[in-house]
Amino acid sequence: VFQKESFLVNKKFEKFSKANKAAGSIVSFVGKVRPTNNYKKIIDIDIEIYEEMALIQMKKIVLELKKKFKILDYLVIHRFGNIKPHENILLIIVASKHRKDGFRFTEDLVDWLKVKITFWKRENYLRNSKWIEQKKTDRKNIKT
Repeated sequence: VFQKESFLVNKKFEKFSKANKAAGSIVSFVGKVRPTNNYKKIIDIDIEIYEEMALIQMKKIVLELKKKFKILDYLVIHRFGNIKPHENILLIIVASKHRKDGFRFTEDLVDWLKVKITFWKRENYLRNSKWIEQKKTDRKNIKT
C-alpha cells in the first residue's frame, strides 16, 4: 500500500497478528525519517512516487521473494508526500512459520524497495534541498 497518511504501527501490528494466528513468527520493520543526514539538519522530506508502476514493481518483487522464503502473509505500507523527521515512512510486517524466513524476506524487501521501486526522495534542509541518489551499496545488497 502506498499512502500519504501516517499510520499507527501498534494498530497495524495488532490487526495483522490477530489475522495470522497460525504463524510461529511475526517480524516487523519500521523505517523513519532521520533528523539529520551528513551533518545537516533535515526539516522534512518529499517523496514522490509513480504509483501504478510502483505497484507493479512491488508485486514482482514480492513474487520473487516468496519463491525464496516461506512466508504466510505480509503487509507493506510506504508513505509518500511531505514527511517530517521522526515520522514513519515504511512498515513491513511478515508472518512465517519460522523467524529466519520472516527476517530474510523483510531484509531483502527493504533492499529491493530502495533500488527497484519508482520513488524520488528530496531532503529539505534549512537553506537548500537535495534529491537523494541511489547508493552503490544499496544496489550491491540486492540478492538475486
